[in-house]
Amino acid sequence: MSIAFVGILIMANYLAGRYHYRYDATELKEHTLSPQSIQVLAEVNRPVTILGFFTADEYQQQDTFKKLLDQYLSRSDKLSYTVVDPDREPLKARQYDPAPYGGLLFQSGERIERVYTADEQDVTSALLKVVRAEKKVVYFLTGHQERDPQGYDGGAYSTAATALRNQNYEVRTLNLAVTTTVPGDAAVVVVAGPQTPLLEDEVTRLRSYLSQGGKALIMQDPLYEAGLNDVLSGWSLRFGDGVVIDPPSSLMGGPAAPVVSAYRFSQITKDLPMTFFPLARAVEQVVQDPTGTSTFTPLAQTSPQSWAEQDTQTPEARLDQGVDTPGPLTLVATFEAPPMPGGQTAQGTEQHPDLKTRLVLIGDSDYASDEFIGSLGNGVLFLNAVNWLAEEESMIAIGPKSTQPRNVFLSMVQSNAIFFVGVVLIPLALVAAGVAVWWRRR
Repeated sequence: MSIAFVGILIMANYLAGRYHYRYDATELKEHTLSPQSIQVLAEVNRPVTILGFFTADEYQQQDTFKKLLDQYLSRSDKLSYTVVDPDREPLKARQYDPAPYGGLLFQSGERIERVYTADEQDVTSALLKVVRAEKKVVYFLTGHQERDPQGYDGGAYSTAATALRNQNYEVRTLNLAVTTTVPGDAAVVVVAGPQTPLLEDEVTRLRSYLSQGGKALIMQDPLYEAGLNDVLSGWSLRFGDGVVIDPPSSLMGGPAAPVVSAYRFSQITKDLPMTFFPLARAVEQVVQDPTGTSTFTPLAQTSPQSWAEQDTQTPEARLDQGVDTPGPLTLVATFEAPPMPGGQTAQGTEQHPDLKTRLVLIGDSDYASDEFIGSLGNGVLFLNAVNWLAEEESMIAIGPKSTQPRNVFLSMVQSNAIFFVGVVLIPLALVAAGVAVWWRRR
C-alpha cells in the first residue's frame, strides 16, 4: 500500500507538470480571462514583450501581476515576460524612460503601452493597442446639448468614451453645423440624446452620411424632439411618442425604468446581462421594406403588460385604451440596408459590394451615462453596439469581471412577492399551524 501511495503521488505530480489545468470556483469567474481578452489574444500575430519593473521590496505586487499574466502567457506563445529590477539594473530601466515602476510595459515593434494596476481590463487594453495598427474613429455629435464625452457630471459620457479608448478607438466630437459633411474617417457616429432640434442642414448632412453606407448609434430620450425622426424617415424608422411604462418588469424606483433580461439573439446581445433604461421611449419601423433588402431587428423589448404613456403630465400612469400604445415595445433595435441610390458612395458600391448602412437605435441615452453605465449590463450593451457598427465583431464580448460588491435589483413583481411571502404568508402559516396544534390538543 505504501508503494502504491508513493506511485500515485509520482504520477499525479508528473501529470500536473505536463498538463496545465485551472478551475475557477468563484461565481463570476473572477480568476478566468473574459471572452474579450481571449479574443484579443487570438488576434496577436506578432511578438509582444512584457517587462515588469519591480524592486526586491515589491514582491507582493510582482506576484499579483504574475498571477494575472500567467493566464495570458498560457494562451499565446507570442507573449514573453521579463522582470527588470530598477535598483539592480538602472541603465536598462532608463532605456524605457519613463519606466512604469511597480507596473508593466508592453512593447511590440515601436508601439509601447504602460500599465500600473493589475487589472484585466488595463492589461487587455494595452495588449490591444500594441498589436492593432488601425485605430478607428468614433465621432460624438455635439451642439444640441447631447451627452458630453468630455464631461464629468452624472449625465456625461466620459466613462463611455474612456471605455472606447481602452478598446483602441479614437474619440472625437463632431458639429455638423460648422462642417459640410461627416469626416471620411468616421467609423461610427454617436448621437447621444440631443435636447434641441438639429438644423435643417444638419439633418440633411447626417441623412446623407447614413444613406451612403454610414454607421450610427442613435439614442433619443423621451420628452425631447430633436428632428431625428426626419433623419430616419427615409428608412421608415422613428422614435415613438410617450414614455415607456412597464410595471411587471422595472426597477423599484418606478415603472418608468424598464428592465430587460431576455433578448433576441444577435452579436450585440449574445451573453448580455440584464439591462435597464431609466426613462425610455419606443423604437418603431412604420412600414416594412417590401423589397426585403433591409433588415429591422428588435433586440430588447418590454413585457406584454407595458405601454407607452402619452400623458406625461399626470403623476400616476395608467393605460388608456385608444390613447396609449400597448406593449410589448421595442427599446433597442438594429437596422441594416444597402446604400441608397444617388449617394456619393453609392456609385462605389461595385468596388465595395458589402457596404451597408448600419444603425443601432435606442430609446434612451441615460443608460450609458456616467451615473448608470456601470449598472448591470448597460456598459456592455453600449460597447457591443459600437463594435457591431464599426464591424469589429471580434471585440463583442462580455468585458472583464469586476470584483466590486454586487447589488441586487428587484422588479416590482419580485419585491412584492418577497414581501408577501416573508411578511404575510410565513407568519400566517405559523399562526395557522399553532392554532391547528392547539385545536387538536384541546
